[in-house]
Amino acid sequence: MHKFPIYISQTKYYYKANKFDTCCEGYSREAHMASLLLPNTEDSLHMTTSQKIKEMIVKGHMEPGDKLPTEKEMMQRFGVSRSTLREALKVLKAENVITQRRGSGTYVSHETGIGEDPLGLHFTNQKNLLNNLLETRVLIEPGIAELATHRASAQDLEELRNTVEEMEKMAVNTEQTEEMDVKFHTCVARCTHNDVLIRVLPIIVESIRRGHSKTAEDLESFQRAKKRHREIYEAIAANDYMKAKFLTERHIWETKQDIDIKEGNL
Repeated sequence: MHKFPIYISQTKYYYKANKFDTCCEGYSREAHMASLLLPNTEDSLHMTTSQKIKEMIVKGHMEPGDKLPTEKEMMQRFGVSRSTLREALKVLKAENVITQRRGSGTYVSHETGIGEDPLGLHFTNQKNLLNNLLETRVLIEPGIAELATHRASAQDLEELRNTVEEMEKMAVNTEQTEEMDVKFHTCVARCTHNDVLIRVLPIIVESIRRGHSKTAEDLESFQRAKKRHREIYEAIAANDYMKAKFLTERHIWETKQDIDIKEGNL
């Protein structure tokens, strides 16, 4: 007896066992398997509905922060019950496609589809994670900086400059400076106008947060990071892609060195 798990278009089907040696002649194995599929509609309807809501967002060109129709409107539009719709919305919220505000409604997420830990980093070897994150950044971020020099708009550069200047005003390394550090690297990635590269940001952000916890009391490291941010911004603004790449790589290696010194590895 064999069991065959089949998933089609995100619709879940039950297992049904059968011996293939009983198949009729001329009746294909595939056709026989298909005949055994029994759709679990109760389990799949909310998934189908969540997919339809995604299509509504994409085809409707909805932007981050845009409000979705009311529950009643979506129930009528998709022909589902309130409980099915709410299950579908739970799925989308877990995927960070939407956010819900009590008493206000449902909105398109600002980091659409990017969950808190999309790469499952919390389940990897934690001892080597920071080192692995920094190595990954060395491979990816210089290329991001290079592309930013070619694609950054005047508005992008203004936001990047404002972020650099805000961080330069800070004299001590605090949680606020950690957020500004994240914002700077996020701004550089957004300068590429490449949606895939922007979705690499969780790697960069996780590295910054973990690195900050190691160097929070190292004022020299903080001052050097501020200087590198200024230099990277100026290279991007000047369309000097080689310098932007070099400075970004140098910035990451310096961060790694500071962490290694702190941990006694140098």
